[in-house]
Amino acid sequence: MVTIAPASTVSPAALADCLHATARRDPLVIPVDPAEVLAQEAFVATVDDQVVGVAWWRSVGRAREVEARVRPECRRKGVGQALLEHLSGADEELLCSFDAGHPRARRFVERRGFTLEGVVFFQRWDGQPADVPRAFPSCTLHDGEDAGTVLDLLQTAHGDAWPPPVAAAADLRRREVVLRVARVEGRPAGALVAWRDDDVWTIGGLAVLPAQRGRGVGRALCCDLMRRAAEEGRGVVLRVHHADEGQQSWTQGLGFWTYRSWACYRRPPRRRLSASSA
Repeated sequence: MVTIAPASTVSPAALADCLHATARRDPLVIPVDPAEVLAQEAFVATVDDQVVGVAWWRSVGRAREVEARVRPECRRKGVGQALLEHLSGADEELLCSFDAGHPRARRFVERRGFTLEGVVFFQRWDGQPADVPRAFPSCTLHDGEDAGTVLDLLQTAHGDAWPPPVAAAADLRRREVVLRVARVEGRPAGALVAWRDDDVWTIGGLAVLPAQRGRGVGRALCCDLMRRAAEEGRGVVLRVHHADEGQQSWTQGLGFWTYRSWACYRRPPRRRLSASSA
């Protein structure tokens, strides 16, 4: 019998053991820090008091982005289904993503009403301060004084383009973040949100207002972060749409390279799934 409970009800050691077990046995699973999981709305699945699965979700606009890990020996026994059902909001879209080469994960979500939104390339840059490309003096850069205002500007500038920014208010509360606003003639033109993850700065959102594009605003924001990262001995990570050749050409010109492909799935709002084996 699978029991679902908040992750805070089990010991940190039991949670970490389950997460590490999935990462050790599955090379396509990215290891996750238990503290990062506990910072989200997280739940565990237990069978006979043993933690056999972990799942968590975060708000992304009006949707829930969900992620789950199940011990390899406990898969296809309803654990993943029980966790997904527990995390499913009846009136919210669900998002999930995983390595594009992971057929088991793809089959699991497609059988449960998810459809492929697209594939993103994770790209990385590493270099010394002297390797940072030159930016154009077309704007001035400023620290964001109010996180909510910066996120609103980012969302407005990004519009409906895909993939959407992944930065959310919760990220800004629990991480060391960079909030930068670009201004042209004193008016906001674009924004960048990034946070520090181990040896890199991860760009959670970078966008320029349509009327200000083509003037080097995005380049100035990105190069500014690259310079900071290089001075700290860190890299920079961002995401681009696999089919957006223009964006890929832009990031390649800055020195980024693709190191991972990520499949992103979406499911529209619906009633909770009926129980079935997973």
